[in-house]
Amino acid sequence: MTNKISLTSSQFTFITSLIFLLVFNAPFLQATYLAASETENTSLLFILALPSLLLALLHLLTSLWVWPLVAKPITALLLITSCFVVYAQVSYGVVFDYGMIQNIFETDASEATSYLSLSAVLILTCLVLVSSLWLMKIKITYRPLLQEILSKGAANAVSLGVAAVLTLSCYAEFAATARNNPELKRQLIPFEWVDNTFDYWRDQLSYDNKTFLTLDAHPTLALHQSGLPRLTIIIVGETARADHFAYNGYQRDTNRYTRPFGPLYFQDMISCGTATAVSVPCIFSDLSRQQFSANEARQRQNLLDLAQDAGVHVTWIDNNSSCKGTCLRQSYERIATDADPSQCDGDYCFDSILLNRLQAHLADLDEHDSLIVLHQIGSHGPTYFRRYPAEHRKFTPDCPRSDIQNCDQAALINTYDNTILYSDYINAKVMELTSQFTNRAVSVMYVSDHGESLGDSGVYLHGLPYSFAPAEQTHVPMWLWTNHHQNELRECLAAYQESEVSSHDNIFYTLMHLLGVHSAVNNPDLNMLEHCDSLS
Repeated sequence: MTNKISLTSSQFTFITSLIFLLVFNAPFLQATYLAASETENTSLLFILALPSLLLALLHLLTSLWVWPLVAKPITALLLITSCFVVYAQVSYGVVFDYGMIQNIFETDASEATSYLSLSAVLILTCLVLVSSLWLMKIKITYRPLLQEILSKGAANAVSLGVAAVLTLSCYAEFAATARNNPELKRQLIPFEWVDNTFDYWRDQLSYDNKTFLTLDAHPTLALHQSGLPRLTIIIVGETARADHFAYNGYQRDTNRYTRPFGPLYFQDMISCGTATAVSVPCIFSDLSRQQFSANEARQRQNLLDLAQDAGVHVTWIDNNSSCKGTCLRQSYERIATDADPSQCDGDYCFDSILLNRLQAHLADLDEHDSLIVLHQIGSHGPTYFRRYPAEHRKFTPDCPRSDIQNCDQAALINTYDNTILYSDYINAKVMELTSQFTNRAVSVMYVSDHGESLGDSGVYLHGLPYSFAPAEQTHVPMWLWTNHHQNELRECLAAYQESEVSSHDNIFYTLMHLLGVHSAVNNPDLNMLEHCDSLS
């Protein structure tokens, strides 16, 4: 049997803290030094004080779990998880705030594995081995309990004391750098991801169905002025950014398929969040972006509930990870990833499969008003190349790989634009199918949940904290088409858009109007159709 190296608990604590500092917080230190240099806050004392303070805090944190039986398992768990965190931070610019943690736990296996590539596996394997293999080779020795407690207290007091002296000596530089760059603290490992993971599970475990809030027990449904039953289709797009829509001035004609239908495009639509787990439930909630909480939204009536309670037949058809708790009380159809070999590969299905399911539901329509939500896979990354079939590979060369940070920038944009164009093709097919129902008042609305970064300023994908997320992640496309009074709609909404900024906050009240649902839940200021009487 190989002899193990014996380390005291103090030595083990220091080595673990040093690994967290040098391996996992190197990007934080680099970003902080760069930010400080831009304001000339880079004295030698500041350069020394920053890692000293961070090491002291890491030492304090590590000492909390270095006890017999639990020290090595907890250390291994934190080190290995931190390998994935730092890889995502460096490769994609991902920040592990509450929203990103929520997105991770609410994703599915196919979506999670899409981030893996050969280079990712090799890098992560090396990180895991370098950071945690040594744990198998050591044995930790401990003092008697009281001595152990006193030793930990003394070591932390000394390290924090030295760090405090250094930090206070250049406090102005720390204050200026922190104040001007509040996002930097979100890169701290493991503090940030551990704290947000704890908050997420605390919220999940505190969820109580008994606290469900009924906003209106008796919403009513008004007859459409034409006397026809309504057919409303809401297409929830995925990861589409507005500046890659031709409707928004993009140089490529990425809306060539829907353009003949003349949908009304909303020029300045801002998303509620930067991740699906936030934006999708927020779109259908009466809560504004500032008020929104996924847990609170799950515990109250939403747009689908009110429509259904008023008498509308509601169905959600999903080609994405889920409805994120939005359709818990409605008819829900999740398309299996092996539903059709010609459209699915076992991990994903092309959005064309939504058309098949939509046709089936349209064939079963009765005399009631109907609302059908189509949740697309859209432009979900990083495997953009798997979102469109070969015959829709219009912009070339594209980048058929998941480690998109290694793609040529032009090829990456080609790949992403192919997803936008293919979604436009699917959306046009939806309008084509529904336009055949001349015996119904048909409305089709498309809106994306959030945008996407494509290497802009070194950032990829989405999910950055909203407070400093770039416009590429928050400026989203939205349009509305009807088979009735389209010209009146255009005039009405053109006047609205001239004076108002649109956001996901508007969608709840606008759709309530479009659906003809009358409720005590009402906010005329957010209803973009408030003065469009021809649509009610």
